[in-house]
Amino acid sequence: MTHPTRRRILFTMGAIPLVLAGCGGGDGGANTEGGGLTEVSFAAKAMVDNLADNVVVQTCKTLNTAAAAFLVSVQALKAQPSEAAMDAAQAAWRSTRKPWEAGEGFLFGPADSLGIDPAIDSWPLNTPDLNAYLAAHPAVTQADIEAASDDLRGFHAMEYLLFGDGVADNDKAAAELTAAEANCLVALAQAFKARTQALEAAWTTDFAGNGAYVAQLKAPGTGRLYTGHAAVVEEFINGLAGIADEVGNTKLAGPLGTSADDSDASLEESQYSWNTLADCHDNLQSVLNVYTGKLGFSWASDTAGVGLNGLYAFVSAHDAGLAQRVLDEITSAQKAIALIKGDGDNTTAVISGAAKPLRIQIRNAEGRTLIESAIAACDKLRASLQGSVRPLVGKTTFV
Repeated sequence: MTHPTRRRILFTMGAIPLVLAGCGGGDGGANTEGGGLTEVSFAAKAMVDNLADNVVVQTCKTLNTAAAAFLVSVQALKAQPSEAAMDAAQAAWRSTRKPWEAGEGFLFGPADSLGIDPAIDSWPLNTPDLNAYLAAHPAVTQADIEAASDDLRGFHAMEYLLFGDGVADNDKAAAELTAAEANCLVALAQAFKARTQALEAAWTTDFAGNGAYVAQLKAPGTGRLYTGHAAVVEEFINGLAGIADEVGNTKLAGPLGTSADDSDASLEESQYSWNTLADCHDNLQSVLNVYTGKLGFSWASDTAGVGLNGLYAFVSAHDAGLAQRVLDEITSAQKAIALIKGDGDNTTAVISGAAKPLRIQIRNAEGRTLIESAIAACDKLRASLQGSVRPLVGKTTFV
């Protein structure tokens, strides 16, 4: 997720959420907006517990499990290079990428303050320096990778070595993988797995000597990392608004540029694997998961409701119409991202068949129109989360 020029609107209450307070309406406290009148009483514990345990922690566990499988796949590729082994490693990279991107709506806490995000997902990759590093370190180890700069490691270094430069295609042959690259892949995957393990441990076991971060989120109060449920709910809302903004205004608008001549595929997040649109689609899935309260919520087959214990329930307590409108905006943005690839299928952003990758679509008129529509949909969602949902925290007594 980390990009040197991205716009950040996350963590408006502070980068590290020590003794975080909400913008109004604390647990059992009076709202200072609207003449001091509290409009809604909301019991947040069930919602927060569900989001913490079944969305955030489960996503971290899925990521860590996938990272372990990815490490095994590149070790197998190094030991016995073949097209089958290369295909398996590429598939494992995508499988690991998915839960990470589907967790970018809640990268607060350990991922941010422990430096895990920049260590595993900085972009764009510095390919000239990586190639020079490979030439100078053919026997690179995990310790070497841990000491390297963020723009030489993580998802996109592994992506580049596995998929090639992404210009003509995204399917590097096993025969093109050098011994130094295979060795580096293993070292990168080992360092990556160490970070996903640290992320899961921080959420489930201990974070900076304060116990499991999930426990801090679920039991806010005096002397805790969050002062009350108001702060926790606002943290989640800020996270969703932040990723909606980043998808539209950085991940899509960056490569698009101001014209076809000004477009720049090197600004894509996952340019080598042609996975950028899937990244963006999964980013919106993180919003959908938190908002509905169900991990893997599908707009095509699932029905949102207060019983799922997501932010939808909180918003519904204030305004059922607004709750549905925001849900519709999330699904509209996700569908718009899926349509960018030009095959008319709004259910997936995977590049296959007649689908075109973002690097192609930024250069033709039809594709650019589809991208602009997706950017507008993301910005509309961001505006609703910031302007309509976040103020509700200050109009709530959390009980």
